[in-house]
Amino acid sequence: MNDLTQYIESEGTWTPQRAAAVEKAFWTFAKHVRVNSKEKGGNYRVIDGFYTSQRRFTSTLFNKVLATNRHDLKCLKSRQLGITTNCEMLDVFWPGIHDGLQGAIIYDTTSHRESGRARIKNIVSNLPRSYHFPRITGDNRDGLTFENGSRLLFMSAGIRQTTSSGVLGRSEGLNYIHASELCSWENEEGIKSLRSSASKFYPNRLYLWESTARTYNAWYDMWVEAKNNDLEEVTLFVGWWSKDDQRFKRGSPHYQRYGSDPPTDEELKRIKIVKDQYDFDIDDEQLAWYRWFVDPTRERESDDPEDSYAISDQPWTEDEAFQQSGSTFYRSDRLQQALAYTTTVSYKSFRFWPGHNITECDFQSARYVRETQLKLWEEPQPESVYVVGGDPGFGHNESNNNSCAQVIRCYADAWEQVAEFTTPVIEPHHFSWLLLSLVCYYATPQQNDVLMICELNGPGEEVWRNYKQTAVIIRSGYLRFAAKQSGLGNVSGNVSNYFYTRSDSMHFGNSYQWKTNQQLKVQIMEGLRNNFHNGVALIRSSPALEEMKTIVREGDKIGAAQKNGRDDMNFALALCNRGWEERKRLSLVAQNRTREADKIRRSGTIIDRVALFNSNMLQDFLKTKEAQRRQARIISSQRSRW
Repeated sequence: MNDLTQYIESEGTWTPQRAAAVEKAFWTFAKHVRVNSKEKGGNYRVIDGFYTSQRRFTSTLFNKVLATNRHDLKCLKSRQLGITTNCEMLDVFWPGIHDGLQGAIIYDTTSHRESGRARIKNIVSNLPRSYHFPRITGDNRDGLTFENGSRLLFMSAGIRQTTSSGVLGRSEGLNYIHASELCSWENEEGIKSLRSSASKFYPNRLYLWESTARTYNAWYDMWVEAKNNDLEEVTLFVGWWSKDDQRFKRGSPHYQRYGSDPPTDEELKRIKIVKDQYDFDIDDEQLAWYRWFVDPTRERESDDPEDSYAISDQPWTEDEAFQQSGSTFYRSDRLQQALAYTTTVSYKSFRFWPGHNITECDFQSARYVRETQLKLWEEPQPESVYVVGGDPGFGHNESNNNSCAQVIRCYADAWEQVAEFTTPVIEPHHFSWLLLSLVCYYATPQQNDVLMICELNGPGEEVWRNYKQTAVIIRSGYLRFAAKQSGLGNVSGNVSNYFYTRSDSMHFGNSYQWKTNQQLKVQIMEGLRNNFHNGVALIRSSPALEEMKTIVREGDKIGAAQKNGRDDMNFALALCNRGWEERKRLSLVAQNRTREADKIRRSGTIIDRVALFNSNMLQDFLKTKEAQRRQARIISSQRSRW
């Protein structure tokens, strides 16, 4: 340990200089680490066969995590890349250089916990005495104690939910965590308990979370959260291409069979994405290996779907890693295009503060991202048509605890998302005020037309009842004057409510709003998908698009793939889409109010406007003539019968 002491400071903020010094100490330590390797045999010196994946992990830890005084690393990986071995080396190194550390290593199963414990003990016992590294002085069923006072606990999270799931890490104060294969943890309560037990202030704390992806699960939620929390957490993806021996050498029989053909368009696209996102060049020998892995018999046609399990095990990118069971509902290429577009648009962020009544409600600018409840991409435009859709928490789905409202701007040939509200903490009457506030806000400009559609299941009934009562009160009741002063007066002539009509009915409906059953959910979700895939629907919310990735169809059911998964943002958009198609689109078509026509009308030159006017006049003239010819044919046929 003497050769490490000069690099280690027990206290203080982490700096690039300190991180570089400790990284140098780690590589010195790594030279002495020997393990029993599946590929290399027993007593193998790890550093002699470090993969690119392991070097990327180590570099990220010291140069992007610790050097920037962050302490939490989430690593999404392909299988068999040596990342768990990397972390187990740190499981020994980190307690050894920090006296009195309280650490925990959590595996998915009991058998993996025991084999991991054996590997940790083997690493320590194989260190030469001359290295002066702290030895193990205590070894009981709970964990190991080092002679410098540091302690390592060994736990298993479990792959199924049990009555003891929430005790993981409870009553333990931890400042070091290594959590492995979280994709298999069926223990959401345990994850919350474990994260709550972690120190927030100890300067040498370190938390490592590494796992393959599999389906959309709690690990996916943690990954997305970490991507959005770059002030405290760092994410790293290492794909199949980062394992150096996953290749077939030129001249080998395998290369001749799988590597002789040039890359397909899809392979070239993926190769470029890997280069752009991860700065890695995939060569033909690696490509030959991947072709063998996904299609060893070479029977797959170019337009056949790939094996989702193979992609999940060996993904090219983090976007490919999470693969859900069931049939993927939305096309991944459209989702990627839409997500790329969201990075080019900005929005205003607000938090909703309900008062004692609707006139006292307030929207205040959000101070930070996590406080955002309402995103506003576009303020109301004069002479426009809007649909406001509301899905109260536990409405159409008892697992969806988020209340969500969407606002879309409508055209004859398209619609655009202009606002989104979502929160898990709002009461039904407050949600009704929120919906009414959005309706009044977008109805305010002169000659605007706004439709409101709301889910009635669950608390939706109470939301709708309170919405109607509040609308009467601010229109003609005791709050009418206060409503006018606060801009809530427009709830009469230019505001309408959705009437449900069966698709096979010949008559207009007489039931207010929407009440979901399984058949109706399929209808409106299919409608949203069709318009999204065809480019009719412009969705600006990246969380809504990320949610779309988790939506699957299994038989006659459409919803989130993961247990307790959410689809509230998608469902509220589907309600808006239904309201547009049934109640607003035909009148817009009759007026030729397309998106392009509206753009020219608002911002075009006088020449553009004249051209648009002439085009509309010509179309009206042609329609009139066609109607006259049709009438003449009818009269002529009638005369011939006489």
